[in-house]
Amino acid sequence: MRWLLLLLIPTTLLCQTKPKAQEQQIIKLDESMLTKIAIESSPGIRQIEATMQNTKLVRDSIEDQYHWRLQTDATYLNAKEKALAQFAPVTTDVTQIQAAVIKPFSTGLSVGLSAFSNQTTNTFIQDATDTGFGLNLSVDLMKNLFGKLSRSQLRNAEALSKKADLENEIQQKAFLQSLRKIFWAIVATEEQIKISQGLLNTSLSQLKDTEKRRKSNVADEGDVARSRSQVASRKATILLLEYQRESQLQLLKEQLPTIADKKVVLSKVDLTQAVVDVLSCTTIIEKHRQTPLEFTQYDEVLELVNEAYKEKKAMTDSTDGWDLKLNGEAKYFGKERGFSESVDGFSDDQQRRYSVGLQLNIPLDSTKSATEETMKIVDEKRFLAEKEMIVAKMNAYHSQTLTNIELLQSAVRTQGQNTKDLETSLKSAQKKFNQARLSFRELIADQDLLLRSNLDEVTTKLTVVTTLLDYFSVFNKTPCSLNQ
Repeated sequence: MRWLLLLLIPTTLLCQTKPKAQEQQIIKLDESMLTKIAIESSPGIRQIEATMQNTKLVRDSIEDQYHWRLQTDATYLNAKEKALAQFAPVTTDVTQIQAAVIKPFSTGLSVGLSAFSNQTTNTFIQDATDTGFGLNLSVDLMKNLFGKLSRSQLRNAEALSKKADLENEIQQKAFLQSLRKIFWAIVATEEQIKISQGLLNTSLSQLKDTEKRRKSNVADEGDVARSRSQVASRKATILLLEYQRESQLQLLKEQLPTIADKKVVLSKVDLTQAVVDVLSCTTIIEKHRQTPLEFTQYDEVLELVNEAYKEKKAMTDSTDGWDLKLNGEAKYFGKERGFSESVDGFSDDQQRRYSVGLQLNIPLDSTKSATEETMKIVDEKRFLAEKEMIVAKMNAYHSQTLTNIELLQSAVRTQGQNTKDLETSLKSAQKKFNQARLSFRELIADQDLLLRSNLDEVTTKLTVVTTLLDYFSVFNKTPCSLNQ
């Protein structure tokens, strides 16, 4: 029996030993670190960059049309046909091999250099072979005369590419501002939790005091229940604020994968000081009653939108109507029976062949003209819509932000004064309550008013900061300490 116990004791101890839970890594986050992490690893930034690269693909695909390219062709024909006349040759075998390098130019000119070998066998001649080189030339004489269409395509693609670069920078900065808004929302929520925690401590002290007074028959059960209700209400407020903070942290972590599994602790920042900084920023903004184009990149985007539309319009105008091309070809070759003999003949007895032709393309119905007209209307409407949206965004953000911040700062001052008055009123109410000149219900009502005023003041301060951050998403060059 003793040996059985000796075996069971180590096993029991092993089962009761629990591995220590791995402690969650803590990261202390401030605005500069937030920006650094976002630029390095945020999927939102990567998505913005991918959209920009997609626009550049259009430009690259157009430029690729004007690169040298190799084109090869090989065919073999075997025929078993009867002759229609006694001396009419019947071709039985044909072999054609050609390799060409072709270079289109943006001037509407295309040149090509080819090497070829054609071998034919018929009822009279066996292995008649042409081997040599050819030069091809094609010139557009109407739509792309002197490369006007090609250059419009290239300039349009280049303007769109530059526009994509600017929009990439603008959108990245706007995305960072959205993360900063979440950061400051967490700061505000933590400040509200701190305020609520202070009033909860007051409520707990009041509950103890009320229970003592109940034992002394100075307070009744209603006062005790009311005090307990206030404590529960304060705790519920804190729990809801803590839930709100965790939800805000989740939003932040979703955009910053590198901190998703870490415990985030914010560096100490002052929301009230941020509101003061907003005032200094608005002083700079107020100096520009007209939209300050030097504070934004949208004016450069607008110029590129105009340039891209101008070239797009030229492209659409060039695609309608007749199309005329001049094609020319020169061939130099040896002509003998057999491949090696024809190669020798190229140097010993060179043959020449030249051809020139015109290619005319004429639309015979109005379908194409109607299509081109629709394209013009669509392009124009898109251009006007984009142009008006950019102008409206710049003007609205500048003029309205100044008005909104002025109203919000007035609200902060009013709420601050309201909080001071409520604090004075609460001190008076506390004194009256201690003198039995005020009911416990009225004292709690004054405390609730002060709590609500404090929470509203924090919310308004947050709105002041986020309103300016929204302004920076459009006017991202504003020389201001808050514009990071």
